[in-house]
Amino acid sequence: MLPLELFLFDMAGTTVRDDDHVLEAFARTAQGAGLDLERSWLLPRMGLHKEAVFRELLEVAGRSSDAAPSLARAFEDAIEDVFRERPASPLPGAVELLNALEQAGVRVGFTTGFSRRTADGILHALGWQERLSVCSDEVAQGRPAPDLIFEAMRRAGVDDANRVGTCGDTPSDLGAGANAGCAIVVGVGHGTHDLASLAPHPHTHLFPDLEGLRALLEV
Repeated sequence: MLPLELFLFDMAGTTVRDDDHVLEAFARTAQGAGLDLERSWLLPRMGLHKEAVFRELLEVAGRSSDAAPSLARAFEDAIEDVFRERPASPLPGAVELLNALEQAGVRVGFTTGFSRRTADGILHALGWQERLSVCSDEVAQGRPAPDLIFEAMRRAGVDDANRVGTCGDTPSDLGAGANAGCAIVVGVGHGTHDLASLAPHPHTHLFPDLEGLRALLEV
């Protein structure tokens, strides 16, 4: 493995505490549209482009998927409301890990299934807005396609995936990292999925929290 130049983190559930913030926003949006939304159906789709999730939900309900873009916008309103009620905070070890990587000369960035509008609100609340970030509405395909990672690499001026690491808490995070050919693809179990749920999906390492990743990287 070549020395890392870029490490990309997911946001909610990976570096940002998600006490069902995202699930609650999905539930409010679905309820407002008269759609049934089961937690068990939604969990495997966490981390995906929100419009894609609503398109599939509408199709399952036998309704036209034309409303998916408007539901994705309604989700943006809902998630902002949820974060106003329960403000964003970093997960344990996140701040220390991000700072340690940067001090070691590794650029840190975020990729997310959120839109730019939603991501910016969270990043500003945490004081992370100056770091590189790429959002689902800025690429052609969301996870598990590698587009978010490739766009982050382009913006960072990194052209070799062997110099890139990724970390996330969902199967779609792991899929994106693997599809991009990243040197390190880490799953953490303190988000929406536990390690047993992540284990069947492509990865190089699984850790219960970010401390394991920090130890692996020796920063």
